[in-house]
Amino acid sequence: MSTPVILEDLQAAFPGWCIWRSSAGRLWATRNGRRLSEREIDHGLCQTIDADDVARLAEQLRAQEALEQSL
Repeated sequence: MSTPVILEDLQAAFPGWCIWRSSAGRLWATRNGRRLSEREIDHGLCQTIDADDVARLAEQLRAQEALEQSL
């Protein structure tokens, strides 16, 4: 997958996450519709992540997907 360049692309690429930009300009993503278990958290999954830019947030979201699939 190419790196999404706008928030709408990012949201389309990661539909399981709610993605937004804060008033301070930082990007955030939180999981839609479910809470992580202790086991998932211990495995390295995050309920909410943040980043300075779209490319970095996309990288973190891909890493979260990979971790989730390795469970």
